Amino acid sequence: MVRRGRTSIVREVKEALDAIDRIGHSKKLAREKGEHAIHSIKQKKNTMSDAQNFAKWVRAEHGIKSLSDLEEKHYQKYMAHLNEKGLSNGHMRNVETSLRLLQEGFKKRAERFGGAIERFKEFCPEKRTVSYKISENIQNRAYTVQEIDAIRQNCSSEVQKAVDLMYGLGLRVKEAANVLASHFYEDKNGWHLQINKGTGITKGGRFREVTVSNEFKVRLVSLLHEKAPNEKLIKVSTTTIRDGINMACKKAGVEQAGRGTHGFRHAYARKRAEQLMTSIEHNMLERILSNREVGRKADYSINSEKDKLLFASTRDKMNIIHSELGHGANRWELAMRYLKN
Repeated sequence: MVRRGRTSIVREVKEALDAIDRIGHSKKLAREKGEHAIHSIKQKKNTMSDAQNFAKWVRAEHGIKSLSDLEEKHYQKYMAHLNEKGLSNGHMRNVETSLRLLQEGFKKRAERFGGAIERFKEFCPEKRTVSYKISENIQNRAYTVQEIDAIRQNCSSEVQKAVDLMYGLGLRVKEAANVLASHFYEDKNGWHLQINKGTGITKGGRFREVTVSNEFKVRLVSLLHEKAPNEKLIKVSTTTIRDGINMACKKAGVEQAGRGTHGFRHAYARKRAEQLMTSIEHNMLERILSNREVGRKADYSINSEKDKLLFASTRDKMNIIHSELGHGANRWELAMRYLKN
C-alpha cells in the first residue's frame, strides 16, 4: 500500500483559502454572520499570492513545513522582513489582511478534517502591526471636464462609449465593458441601471443600482439604440479600453498621475456631490473628513441638534454616492479619496 506523504505548506495554503471561498455569495450576509471570507476572484488571487509568499518565506527561513507549526513570532518576523524591504504601509496592511484570511481558512479546513482542529492554533496577533493612516496617499484623482473632453477626442468610438459610461454612471472599467442593455430600464421617474446578478460584471458580483441623471439620459438612449437585451453596450475589452485611454491621454497631453480609468469614477463622484449636497452639507463633509483625517470619530465635536441633523443629511447623501459607485455605507475613508477637496 502506498502512503500519501504529508501535504506541503504551499498546498495547505491553497486548501485553506479554498475553504473560505465564497465567491458569488453575499458579502453583506457573511458580515452579518461574522464570517471572514473571500468574495471575489481578484481578492482570492491577491490573497493567494500574499499567503504563499509568506508560506515559502517561513519554510525557507525557519523550516516551517505546515501551517500548524506557525506561531505569532513567525508572523511578526515576516512583517519586519517586509518593512526592511521598504514596502508601503498600504501594501503591508494588505498582506496582514491576507494572513488573517489564511488563518481563518486554516481554521475552517481543520474543522472539516475533524481531528485536525486539535492542531489548529492562531498565528496572527490580536492587533495589526501596521498602523492605519486614513490620509495616506490622499489626492484628487478626478479628471476635469476639460480633460475628459480632450481624452474623448483622441479615443475610438468604442472607447468613447466606455468613458461616457464611467463618467456618466460611475462604472468601473470592467463594468462598462460588460454591462448589458437589459440592465437598463425606464419608468415614470426616468432611466435606471440595475444589475441584480453581477457575477463577471460588478466587483465581487455585487448588486448595483444607479439612477441615470437627466444630463446623461440622451447619451444612454443612443448607446442602447438597436441593442438586444443580452447585448453589451461596448464591443471592446477592458484591456482595449485601458490602452485606448492611455494613448488618448498621451496624445492630448493629459497627465494621468496614477488616475487611469478610475479617474472618471472620481469625477462622477464629485459631480454627484455637487448635484446632491447643499453648500452647508459640503462644509459639514469637510468637517467630518478633517476629523477622520486625524483619527477622530466622524461626529467629533458635532453636538448641537442642528449640527446632528446636518451630519445625518450629509452622511445620507454621501451614502447615495457610495451606493451608486458600488461601495458600502458609511465609508468615510472612501469619501476621503473620492470627495475631499
